[in-house]
Amino acid sequence: MKIKSLEYKKINIEMKKPFKIALGSTDFYEGYFVKVTTDNGLSGYGEAIPTPFITGDTMGSVESELSIFSQALKGLELSTEALNERMKALARSSKASRAAVDMAFYDILGKKADLPLYILLGGYRSSMKTSYTVDLVDAPHAKVQAKELLDDGVEFFKIKLGKSVTEDYERVKAVREVIGPEHSICVDFNQSYSPKKAVELSGKIEKFGIEFLEQPVVRDDVKGMKFVRLNSSIPVMADEAVFTLADLSNVVYEEAADYVNIKLMKCGGITDALKIVKAAQVFRMPCMMGCMVETKLANTAGLHVALAQPNFAYTDLDGFSSLKEPGVSGGLDFVKGINHPPKEGGIGATPIMAF
Repeated sequence: MKIKSLEYKKINIEMKKPFKIALGSTDFYEGYFVKVTTDNGLSGYGEAIPTPFITGDTMGSVESELSIFSQALKGLELSTEALNERMKALARSSKASRAAVDMAFYDILGKKADLPLYILLGGYRSSMKTSYTVDLVDAPHAKVQAKELLDDGVEFFKIKLGKSVTEDYERVKAVREVIGPEHSICVDFNQSYSPKKAVELSGKIEKFGIEFLEQPVVRDDVKGMKFVRLNSSIPVMADEAVFTLADLSNVVYEEAADYVNIKLMKCGGITDALKIVKAAQVFRMPCMMGCMVETKLANTAGLHVALAQPNFAYTDLDGFSSLKEPGVSGGLDFVKGINHPPKEGGIGATPIMAF
């Protein structure tokens, strides 16, 4: 089975509201859909979302890389491992672009086997709870967001941090007051605190029953993250500190985190995500499958990977909920706090736009 063509199209979707975190604000959705067609007539789809302040990808870099891939991969056998290495050699910095193409390959393989992708990849479970995000807003607005999410059936709440110890404490307190003691909370610093300040805030919010502290310090301060882990009663999750297997090795060596957040747009697709989660399992470090602001296409691909592997303890796959329009047909189904995968072969989400 060889690659006949690789096409890509730019997409723009309005957002319901700006998505604000400590690193920056996303006010609109802009990315690319990718379509790969093989010589036996099968087509698979992927999605590339540049997030410059996290991954370094831009619309320009993604388009340039997709242009290179569209020419260089034509006529090659569809081998996820060989093509992943080929893309790395062609564009060393590629992440979101490579994720989209890799995603399309797996979509084709699932369709060829007539199996939902999570079954093809391991089929460990068939559904999973997901967190939904309360943005970096003041406490009164956090209460409003938390109530809306609660009414929509959300059971696991991620609270963005990054203002100040006082403001962040009040935001966490406000959300806990709204959702009650029975629902789960985690907090995400997005690299915004010093190690000592992160420990200070951790001590104040531990009474609210926090699952974990996500990326409390800047991504390259692994020793600082270790300081937080050793001085906090709340477990620590690495996110921006881990893009690659080498990054994971560094975090594990320093004993700097209890969990790791894997994102397809961050690690470059399903092929490398599987390597990271399996390596993390060796070191008994559970994983979370996270996301950027994405349509259900990329979010559903992430869900398939999480469902397939036993070492995923959490998912954070709510990126599509920020969009005014879905952009795709099909995809995951969110019901009472739980994400359920499509039943058809492959990823099960198709861009609405024509290629």
